[in-house]
Amino acid sequence: MGCITIKANHAPRQSISQPQRLKTREITITPGTFVKIQQSFQYNNYKELMKIGSGAFAEVVLCEYLPTTAQRAVKKVHKSGLSTQQRDPNFMLKEIQILKTLDHPNILKCYEIFEDENKYYVATEYCPGGDLFAEILKLKKFTEAKAAEIMFQLLSALTYCHEKKVIHRDLKPENILLLGEKDHFTIKVADFGSSCILDKEHRLNGCFGSAYYIAPEVLTNNYNEKCDIWSLGIIMYILLTGRPPYSGKDTESIIQQVKECPLIITPFKVLGLSSESVDLLQLLLCLSPEKRISAREAVSHPWIAKHRNSFDDNSIEIVLQNLRIFNCESKLKEAVHIFLASQVISNQEINNIRKHFQLLDKDGDGKITSEELMTEYKKVMSINEAKAVVEDILLKLDQDQDGNIDYTEFLISCYDQQKVLSQEHLEIAFKMFDTDGSGTITVDEIRQTLENGQLAEEEAWDMLLQEADSNGDGCIDLKEFIALMHNMQNIPVLHAVEKT
Repeated sequence: MGCITIKANHAPRQSISQPQRLKTREITITPGTFVKIQQSFQYNNYKELMKIGSGAFAEVVLCEYLPTTAQRAVKKVHKSGLSTQQRDPNFMLKEIQILKTLDHPNILKCYEIFEDENKYYVATEYCPGGDLFAEILKLKKFTEAKAAEIMFQLLSALTYCHEKKVIHRDLKPENILLLGEKDHFTIKVADFGSSCILDKEHRLNGCFGSAYYIAPEVLTNNYNEKCDIWSLGIIMYILLTGRPPYSGKDTESIIQQVKECPLIITPFKVLGLSSESVDLLQLLLCLSPEKRISAREAVSHPWIAKHRNSFDDNSIEIVLQNLRIFNCESKLKEAVHIFLASQVISNQEINNIRKHFQLLDKDGDGKITSEELMTEYKKVMSINEAKAVVEDILLKLDQDQDGNIDYTEFLISCYDQQKVLSQEHLEIAFKMFDTDGSGTITVDEIRQTLENGQLAEEEAWDMLLQEADSNGDGCIDLKEFIALMHNMQNIPVLHAVEKT
């Protein structure tokens, strides 16, 4: 297959992730974003507002999602344009399989996917700030502090992906979306359509990526995850210097330069930059993949650490308190909280949560370890007390029992539940569970929404129903649903953080 190259004006494709799964016996919700996968056409919930991008086989439309009035980006993908490698054996988009385990604050969130005879429809969060390419054209050159802010988020997302054995293979500014926050660059890595799972026993082949950002070894059909590191090095070079890495005027000439004289960073070429930034550039753009720095090593580089320190604030104590007092004894409540966090809460509402997650995530790998929590709690209590607190937090929040707190696990413990559990939001959630519009929720509808139709142990689902079915009629009406969700003590109050 030839190299996939994208012109500068190509709209970034929106990426998607896999629906969450429930373990059959314990009904444990794995972290991540719920993604509805509909086999039937469900576009009637969306009102098209404007076209925001297009490519050879897809277009992206800004829509209003009518149940919540929130804005979402919907990518319409023509089935005829998908390659074999972009489909799984069941003829669904390969991106779904690639992202099924990813749960990171800097990876684009997907809400649902459905299809008709000719197209897939992929609904994702909308990033009103556009893409990084447009920002580069506007600013020309970034300060080192702003570049480091962007690079930290990219390296954190990449560390997380690589440790999940996911290789992006098409990192470029057009595939890095911006939330559009004032005076702050919150980025979302998008377009995992060319991604793959790394097999340590075999090197990868197949030429993916765009000319400026493609790693030299990719052109030899013998590469691994370090191809993503090279791409980030090129992005960092452009951010800091304001100029492209190669002088070619077309794809063919750029590819030739990548083959014959790939970019080599010397202090002379980047005159005026700090020695720390030049050092990281040289490590990211090392010609030998074996000697090239890893994402985990790069996210802790002194240049990144220097600028990360400036992000710290004093409101982390309230988040630590929220983690301690969070309690959700009901599995159905827990599932609804995750569902609300992933389907209803906007990025504007979770800005503080995302910020505090990354402050606690000291090594930037996209998850909070028990050691990282211990570090914070030991500042205000004894080692034994801190150990007991951390063990209790993990017992309550670590749903997949991997010894870490993932992003969504953190999210449900810290968002303003009093706001989320408002009448308005609970009515929205109820309608999303009530798939047939009957005004009641059945076991089958709970299973369909939370598990996307996979078989589970019927007794466990019945136990979920019994938690809320106060009148014993075999289903949950709106009044019972709201009563269940409000019957909760020790609700954290993140709005206190927002006032600091």
